Amino acid sequence: MSEVIDKRIKEALEEHFGNTDAFLVDIKQSGGTKIEVYIDCLNSNVTIEQCAVTSRFLENILETESLVPEKYVLEVSSPGMGNPFKVLLQYKKNIGKNVTVLGYDGIKREGLLIELTDNGFVLEEHKPKSKKNKQVEIKRHDYLFEDVKSVIKLFEFPKNRA
Repeated sequence: MSEVIDKRIKEALEEHFGNTDAFLVDIKQSGGTKIEVYIDCLNSNVTIEQCAVTSRFLENILETESLVPEKYVLEVSSPGMGNPFKVLLQYKKNIGKNVTVLGYDGIKREGLLIELTDNGFVLEEHKPKSKKNKQVEIKRHDYLFEDVKSVIKLFEFPKNRA
């Protein structure tokens, strides 16, 4: 039944989001009574209002089509800070932003996501040449999606200017 629900949610959200910049990131189900739907927007952050509207839209479909039990929980939210990218549009949204990449080879790198390719992306890593020298060495790393375990957006907080 969970595959049926996933498929129906995907279809419904494709239609619901239509010509907006919103998109589906992931669907998780647990215990047969809890459904978590993660959405994002290409050019902005997801608002609480968008989550509420999407939740009401999905509830109507799931209940009308009798896809869920009488008692169930549906949560619609953004993917959240620190969660790995799941879909291509998340990469697109974060071009020009700092990310952490963990390859299946165990190598972890931080840098700027600068470009998407047909089957991967390019990371620009900035490393100081030495502890004393303020010069920075820039290394370009080309990744194939199949070689990457996870990509997570880095959040940088403003430095205290006291």
